[in-house]
Amino acid sequence: MQYIDLSKYKDVISYKIKLVRLIWFYIWILFIYPLPRSFGSGWKRFLLRLFGARISKTAVIYSSTKIYMPWNLEMGDYSCLADGVECYNVTLIRIGNNSTISQRTFLCSASHDITKSDMPLIVKPITIEDGVWVAAEAFIAPGVTVHKGAVVGARACVFKDVEPWTVVGGNPARFLKRRELKP
Repeated sequence: MQYIDLSKYKDVISYKIKLVRLIWFYIWILFIYPLPRSFGSGWKRFLLRLFGARISKTAVIYSSTKIYMPWNLEMGDYSCLADGVECYNVTLIRIGNNSTISQRTFLCSASHDITKSDMPLIVKPITIEDGVWVAAEAFIAPGVTVHKGAVVGARACVFKDVEPWTVVGGNPARFLKRRELKP
């Protein structure tokens, strides 16, 4: 007989990391979250860098964005995390240059191994390459790379890599068309 036994689950996140996360949570809630949307970008970047994020001086992070572990975040030039984005970066999430992650998107770099009865945590990095647009309320799963110039449609659920210069949408996300820029 098969069964799930979560009493054997081992929490792999150390108390030190949990303490730093707790401090980070209160810093964000007290000094960032109350600010209007994209106001105070320099201040936000400063605090994120203080906690180990590698962020370009032109990156934009909205005040309602939630970043789980700032030391696992990289953002390139003119990249953006918009209103309500959840960046669950238990491991590295890298966002390239000129890429936008739109409202209420969920970037999820961790899940659980459902093939084992104790469902251990599994983590895989997410890469959003240059010139990407992830539209509102999309879900990007652990281990996914959204390649250069791609567009992920609103509310799409992406579980596999997205090819360069394509548009995907749906649940699960499927190829819709090639992306072509007009002069």
